[in-house]
Amino acid sequence: MKTNKIFGLSVIVALTSFCSCSDFLEIAPQEQLNSADYMNKPDQAEMAVTSMYNLLRITSGTGPDDVYMDHHFEFFFGSVATDDAEKGSTVSDLPNLTMIANYTMNSTNSLCRGFYTHGWWGISRANYILAHIGDANLDEALKSRMLGEVHFFKAYYYFYLLRHFGGLPLLDHSVELSEFGQIPRASYTETIDFIVKEFEEAIKLLPEKSGYAPADKGRATKGAARAFLARVETFRLGIDPGSYTTTWQDVYNQTSAIINSGEYGLHPNYAELHEEAFSFTNESVFEIGAVAGSGGIQLGFWSVQASRTNLPAGIIGNTGWGFNNPTQDLVDAFDPTDPRLSATVYGIGYNNGTLFGITRPLERDNQSTKYHARKVALDRRPSPGSGKTWLLMRYADVLLMHAEAAFNLSKEAEARDALNKVRERARNSTYARGYTLGEPLTYPKPDKTPNLPDITASGQQLLQAIWDERRVELATEDYRLYDLIRTGRLLERVELVKDFQRDPQNPKFKETGTDVSNREIRVPGVRANILKSSLTGKNGWPIPVMPIPETESVYWNIDPNPTN
Repeated sequence: MKTNKIFGLSVIVALTSFCSCSDFLEIAPQEQLNSADYMNKPDQAEMAVTSMYNLLRITSGTGPDDVYMDHHFEFFFGSVATDDAEKGSTVSDLPNLTMIANYTMNSTNSLCRGFYTHGWWGISRANYILAHIGDANLDEALKSRMLGEVHFFKAYYYFYLLRHFGGLPLLDHSVELSEFGQIPRASYTETIDFIVKEFEEAIKLLPEKSGYAPADKGRATKGAARAFLARVETFRLGIDPGSYTTTWQDVYNQTSAIINSGEYGLHPNYAELHEEAFSFTNESVFEIGAVAGSGGIQLGFWSVQASRTNLPAGIIGNTGWGFNNPTQDLVDAFDPTDPRLSATVYGIGYNNGTLFGITRPLERDNQSTKYHARKVALDRRPSPGSGKTWLLMRYADVLLMHAEAAFNLSKEAEARDALNKVRERARNSTYARGYTLGEPLTYPKPDKTPNLPDITASGQQLLQAIWDERRVELATEDYRLYDLIRTGRLLERVELVKDFQRDPQNPKFKETGTDVSNREIRVPGVRANILKSSLTGKNGWPIPVMPIPETESVYWNIDPNPTN
């Protein structure tokens, strides 16, 4: 990996052109230039900003510096390293991902390097554009919006890197040759301060969702910047060990502004949220766009086709590597009558393995648990990519963050109201599409009345109810790890599910059945693994981090992260 390019020493911006005027996300790589003059032309300046969105869709491959980036698994890393999911596939498949799931990473892990590379690509592009967009002959209103988009992405990628690696060198410009290896690594607190300022700048400059033309759906909005800022502040309040001024009032203010804007709402049927036909609903606060048949978003073979299936001849099925297998513990967290469960898992252990109306002959030897992740399932194998988008922020999360903020401000009635809006939508939803055998297109109504009454609890029970709701509502969407970290529950929960469940002599052991097919792979000593690979956060709680790639640590004079 050429470290100078990752940090922006010689930034090459991957530029894109429109292949359809109907949607700015329908883009394809066109050319690569390394020139400040590129931003002098309005259409090229806009394509450079659009390239920030294109970067979200790249999950592996050759990047703008001509260096290959390994898979970074943005879409399920936050599940497989928790009590929600196992790595998946066969035991021997992709050992680097097993190391991530079990907290045994080292500085040569190519997948960790993929996370690191991807984040710095985004920051490099942002700094290049910010340095040169002032020269573009653009309408001032358009330039302001574009600047807002770039500040949004700069904050987004810094937060992305912070969650995986901790404090970072803070770059407000493209790095000069004389600065190589001279930029110090900032503290955890300083890095979050930097992220907060970038999101605040984005909020000032970006329009609301309704301020965009239909062809621009999916661009960053004021609401998206507010929502991600609330997420950053929520995370900080639980884990940042430094001195800062952020309070729960700040989170409350951001979520209140989103709620009061009238720009968003809960999509009526939870079962439709992650189906390919329901992209960019009113619940979508920020979403990764995709183009069917493009090489773009690779939710594809790694996660979208989330099962190995040997279907009968003539049946085109959902095939793939089968990573990100939900655990029995996650399934048990749902009330059995909750319709959301059908939209979260499928497989041997649920609904007779029915997916999109077909019984799938799944092989237990080729998966870590009895379940696959339903939210990323497709009814066919895309070539090479599907049109399936991915929700990075949705309104339900905003409501649940609002509920938690309100609770911490002693506004319990308001907290319950926000929480119960999410539960009301759940109990009025259908089962997942194709839940019924032989009916691949239907969304059947539940055969039992969902047992999801409004929450009336108060005090600690109310807070626990909010956390529990986050788990089932947002399951397998890459949230769980960060919720466990910021609430100090990571060691307890991960140890219970990844280790203790294996030992019947341990009083915390929870037998899940006598059938051997129900057994899940355990990781003895996972608590020690976490502690060895963690920074120390607020209250002494561990903040697990990936190792900084060895070459980066050496060449950029950055203190390495702890590793197992």
